[in-house]
Amino acid sequence: MRSIVGSIVLCGIIAVAVSCSKPAGVVGESEIPPYAQKVSALLDDGNIELYAFYTEPLKPQHGQSFKVVSFWRFKKQLPEGYKLFFHFEDPSGEQIFVYDHPIADGRFKELPLKGLIRDDASIKELPVWFDSDRIALHAGFFKDDIRLTPDPKFNDGKNRLKLPEIEISKPKLVKKQLKVFAVAGESRKQIKIDGKLKESYWQNAQTGGKFWLTSGENTAQKQTKVLTTMDEKYLYFAFDCEDDDVHATLKDNDDKIYDHDDVVEIFIDANGDRKDYWEMQVSAAGVKFDASFKGGPRKNMDVAWDSGIKYAVQVDGTLNKPDDTDKGWTAEIAIPWKSIADAVNNPPKDGDIWKAYLYRIDRNGGGKKPEFSAWVPPYKGDFHYLRFMGDLVFVYEEIL
Repeated sequence: MRSIVGSIVLCGIIAVAVSCSKPAGVVGESEIPPYAQKVSALLDDGNIELYAFYTEPLKPQHGQSFKVVSFWRFKKQLPEGYKLFFHFEDPSGEQIFVYDHPIADGRFKELPLKGLIRDDASIKELPVWFDSDRIALHAGFFKDDIRLTPDPKFNDGKNRLKLPEIEISKPKLVKKQLKVFAVAGESRKQIKIDGKLKESYWQNAQTGGKFWLTSGENTAQKQTKVLTTMDEKYLYFAFDCEDDDVHATLKDNDDKIYDHDDVVEIFIDANGDRKDYWEMQVSAAGVKFDASFKGGPRKNMDVAWDSGIKYAVQVDGTLNKPDDTDKGWTAEIAIPWKSIADAVNNPPKDGDIWKAYLYRIDRNGGGKKPEFSAWVPPYKGDFHYLRFMGDLVFVYEEIL
């Protein structure tokens, strides 16, 4: 008899416990870890509160996944169709990436209005190219182009909650400077744009070091040696490209050689404002492509712009013959100073620094996977991501 009564009492206790338990994903304040940052940030006239958040791990690492774990309190249901957003910026305010998703990944048909809702935003990777050791984090709710308005105390001016910065690992980015020396007066008589690179000043010019994959993950398999120098009329570049199968089929200037052929490319943003810049390419078949951009990356592209470059190519092997083995190819390019109009000083003065990217596309011919490499990687698939351009440092020291 006692065992029956005991069982009934026990079952009653279990039933009460189950009925009083919280739905999965709902927590009490006491369950929030002590290392979480308590912000109590309000939006939508106080109907929504971001009570606290933290990252997991607490110090996210470049190139690795991480979570933003946040705790929300709602006084009424979230309007239909609204999602939670997180915006990740560097301390200067440049947006690097975003993460949007339904609150608590949509597990609730109706949001519990008691307790705190835990949300786990799983970020696949902290980009290796995030050039900072801190993240400025913003959050809120949006539908299409509408954002719920934070209270003035928490509003960043863009209807986003401004949250405390997150400490992250220090970035390990490839940063380079390439000194541009002047060709000595006696050696200027040697200058001949023929792609052969036999002149003594090319032997004495500074080289740019190893080329990297544009992703920044590793150095390129097919290496490129790049050199530069200058005189009173031109800025000179030389590319010496390792290549066992030189491939280039397009024949007309301003064809889209970057989509089809082995090419070398020069991007110059002389004043470094990431607004007006110039792109010049030469293929292994001696075809050029040039374009100017104004107002930002890829904006107002003008293919009609003529750089006026002088250039020549030499192939050590046989062009477009995949059944033999080539050694490589060279390109020599002379850019008139007058072509680059955004420079503060044109030509530059001693000690001036210009921003530049120097690229190589190796198509490998025969349908093989192409290799995209760079003197300084942009850390994206987009060659026009201007954030990480290297420095051309102009030195009025002469080389013979």
